[in-house]
Amino acid sequence: MSTDQSYFCDFLIVGQGIAGTVLAHTLIGQGKAVLVVDDWNYSSSSKVAAGLYNPIVFKRLTQSWMIDELLPVAEKFYTDLEQILGEQLFYKKEIVKLFAEKSEKDLWLKKAKEEEQKKYLSGTVEQDFLTEVINSGNGAGFVKQAGNVEVKKMLTLFRAHLKKQNLIIEEKFNYADLLLNGESVNYKGIRAKKIIFCEGFRAGENPYFNWLPFKLTKGEILTIKLSGGIIPDDKCINKGVFILPMGNDVYKVGATHNWNDLNEIPTEQGKNELIEKLNRILKISYQVIAHEAGVRPTVRDRRPLIGLHPKHSSIGIFNGMGTKGIMLAPYFAVHFSETLNGNKTLNKEVDITRFL
Repeated sequence: MSTDQSYFCDFLIVGQGIAGTVLAHTLIGQGKAVLVVDDWNYSSSSKVAAGLYNPIVFKRLTQSWMIDELLPVAEKFYTDLEQILGEQLFYKKEIVKLFAEKSEKDLWLKKAKEEEQKKYLSGTVEQDFLTEVINSGNGAGFVKQAGNVEVKKMLTLFRAHLKKQNLIIEEKFNYADLLLNGESVNYKGIRAKKIIFCEGFRAGENPYFNWLPFKLTKGEILTIKLSGGIIPDDKCINKGVFILPMGNDVYKVGATHNWNDLNEIPTEQGKNELIEKLNRILKISYQVIAHEAGVRPTVRDRRPLIGLHPKHSSIGIFNGMGTKGIMLAPYFAVHFSETLNGNKTLNKEVDITRFL
């Protein structure tokens, strides 16, 4: 769709990364008229993301924030989306946590008996998990109800879905062309009740939301090739880095965290860090076939940034999902839509007014 014609919609969504895709699909499913503006060639960390989700915080072996509420909504969302797009995107996997020392194993067994953790942590450990190819001398525990979404595939298919329905404008959004008309907005002849920005780390360039306290992190990831289906497709290895099977003997390995070099250019330093950690896990050779980088829209308090602008009620934001966007976006897309419809009050932990 081009912007040289008059058009009216309920919601104009800027950005088609994980957040924009999930919000657009959610609102369309509710019968809303939605139009997306996105330049595929413009940077997006979503296209690099491995899409791994984990219900456990490994550092403390506690539940991830709101996981009991997030998980069922996410599973239903991605299963429904698969039906519409016609291809599998969502895979359930166990995360195999390799213990660095005996104390980690002891803590695991203790935590696995606690009521909140036992549904996610295996109550036993395996001492010799794939020892012919993996250094697992201290044993391994298994995280249940984990998995991954093929993010880039999801974004590509959903974009094609939008294009078929003439619901996407493929261009970089120009803030200077946005006109505010009280309870609505106008963008190059397109009128909308509300515009919602889902721009990821690019929100720092947005004149309406550049005051929000993003604490961006650059992440680098490798794609490697191993022969012979060495790691089962229903498992993901974790010890310093994750090794995530993607099918056909291809694996994603990641990820680094850099708070200073905030661009999407892969670095030798990042590559070497991943290779060094990978070599501590694998006993066998592998081939690096890709090296990518992205900037995550992480936030100072590690909570999403959702809500309407304090002075302009027709402008909103759905952002700040950070490293957990795959799990957070489906639940909070529904939650945000309910607040936009006036049926609920926005959760204070994600409401952008917490920073006013």
